[in-house]
Amino acid sequence: MQHARVAVIGSEAKEKLFSGRNALGERIRIDGLSVEVIGVVSPKMQAGDDVTNRLIYIPFTTMSDLKDTQYLDSIWFNYETPAYEGLERSVRRVLAIEHKFSPADRRAMMVFNLMDQVHQFELITLGLTILLGFIGTLTLGIGGVGLMNIMLVSVTQRTREIGVEKALGARRRHILFQFLAESLTITFIGGALGIILAYGVSLSVGRLTLYSAMAKNAEAGDVSLIIAPTTLIVATLILGAVGLISGMVPAVRASRLDPIEALRYE
Repeated sequence: MQHARVAVIGSEAKEKLFSGRNALGERIRIDGLSVEVIGVVSPKMQAGDDVTNRLIYIPFTTMSDLKDTQYLDSIWFNYETPAYEGLERSVRRVLAIEHKFSPADRRAMMVFNLMDQVHQFELITLGLTILLGFIGTLTLGIGGVGLMNIMLVSVTQRTREIGVEKALGARRRHILFQFLAESLTITFIGGALGIILAYGVSLSVGRLTLYSAMAKNAEAGDVSLIIAPTTLIVATLILGAVGLISGMVPAVRASRLDPIEALRYE
């Protein structure tokens, strides 16, 4: 469609021009040029003097009716590739060939790549994930030590019971599996309660204000407590390993008790 007199306006521009009225199908004037509004952009994040939500978009061919479009001020484009550095080099190389400058000359053309900031944010997020994962693993290890002590006390208190079981024909593996099963059961119950508590806290806390305090329409940059399925699976595996290791020592100790000495135990 050549020289179509149409426009897509930002959410804030829509509010200023039409207040609460429907803007679609209405006409506005841009420097004397009458255009029809065919769309409204959803609110985008903006900080400080950013005018993202006040922009009005018109076709490039229509812009030629307002100004000389032979020379462009800037070019914005979106892309879907993780190789953003290679893409930036390609853009510099193509434009350098067209306009006769060295692609290595950073002063000849400025390229602002938002993925640089996104990559930095991903590194920060990865660091926090590793730190929280270490703290979580350490916490589970401390809990495993507590579980081991509880099971060792249980073995001591049930020494006569173990002696009776062995006197009635129970083998070492039976005693071993008995205490190991008790340890894993305690671990499972504690883990299930922990997961329920985690989901309860996540749902009750909701979204924590972070970036939205510094910018408009920046709710996506706030902190939300979301329990990822991968994290849940990894935590469950670690918890199972902790329960198995913590229960193994008391179970082995119980299975090695001499039945005669166990029956004499007071």
